[in-house]
Amino acid sequence: MNEPRLTPLRAAIAATALLLLGFVIGYGFQTAQSAKLQSSTRPSPSPTSSPVSTPKPAAPIPPTTKGLRVSPDGQRVAFTGVYGDGVRAARFVLDLKNGAVDIRETPRGWQDFVVQWSRDSRKILFDREKIPRGVEEATAGLHEERFEYSNDKIASQTPRALTSNGVLPRGEKSFSGLWTPNDELVVKTRREPKSLFQIKNGRAVLLDRADGTYLQNRVVRENGRDVLYAVRELPRSKNSALFRVENGRARQISETLRDAEWTYVADSARWMIVCRTSPNSENWLWTLYRVSPTRATTSSTRSVPIDVISVFWSPDEGAILGASGQSLWTIAIPSLAVKRVGIKRDWEADDAGWIPQQNAIVVASRGVLWRVDVASGQAKALWKYPARFWKDADNAS
Repeated sequence: MNEPRLTPLRAAIAATALLLLGFVIGYGFQTAQSAKLQSSTRPSPSPTSSPVSTPKPAAPIPPTTKGLRVSPDGQRVAFTGVYGDGVRAARFVLDLKNGAVDIRETPRGWQDFVVQWSRDSRKILFDREKIPRGVEEATAGLHEERFEYSNDKIASQTPRALTSNGVLPRGEKSFSGLWTPNDELVVKTRREPKSLFQIKNGRAVLLDRADGTYLQNRVVRENGRDVLYAVRELPRSKNSALFRVENGRARQISETLRDAEWTYVADSARWMIVCRTSPNSENWLWTLYRVSPTRATTSSTRSVPIDVISVFWSPDEGAILGASGQSLWTIAIPSLAVKRVGIKRDWEADDAGWIPQQNAIVVASRGVLWRVDVASGQAKALWKYPARFWKDADNAS
């Protein structure tokens, strides 16, 4: 809800096709090379013996990294690792300087998706959701988890459920949430029509209700008050628009956003990106809107590589990181000028995030977390999942 990580249909199809193509080509090449090697080195079988070949063990399968979030002070990163045929998960908090890590196993059949760090970098908000397999007993919904830092160690406290029975109105269940600038909780519910509730002193106060689906929400402080900027579907339409909500009153401030694959509003709610399918090329067509409390106006439009699948706004909102394809990209604001980061072109990143106060990013790729300098493109491995979280590919089902 607070950080859209949408994979557009065309990008998903392209990524899947590339992955399958790479697998087929790679497998065929390795098989052909192996056959040539064996034929040149294997002795001719005798009439009473059969040739015996020893297959090379397959590379272990890494966990999948989800919900990677860098703390506001730039010192630590929190994320979820899903492993064990997708039925197990754990929450990780990694110190980016000394490598200290805190690991908490999630109940079997559940995953804790990290939503957000608090402003003081001492607690995280996460959403506990079921993996569609057999599960252990656990409390679903939004939780917070606190940390203490001392002597190069990270100590976590028992997570506290924030949306347990009695917090939300009867019949409402949480779908996702975010913290406001004052660390108050905003909850999006599953019920139709969709609703947003702000939790104040343990009570749910209706913030906004929409006839369609919320696509993204940002809460900012304006003149000492919490103001909501929400992209939501229009009634009886798959089109959407940006709304400003204050004191329970919603007002549309953007034009109708037609044919949008996804929208992405900056943390400050002063910029909005709308991604559409380009009619004349395989790339995306991005439109940047400058947002004020009264209206959203078009700033620039530009073609962006189809390789940009997941997007992440930099802390100073001067650039967007595009990832999850083969390469890493930055897209400048407001020009939308595109630049490739480094020469590596096989990232296929699970997730990524900017490091505050540094012109650098953290990238999770194939079971390893990397620090990548944006200016030079130099990548340095920071941390690798312990062996127990990897799956033996030879025994994979």
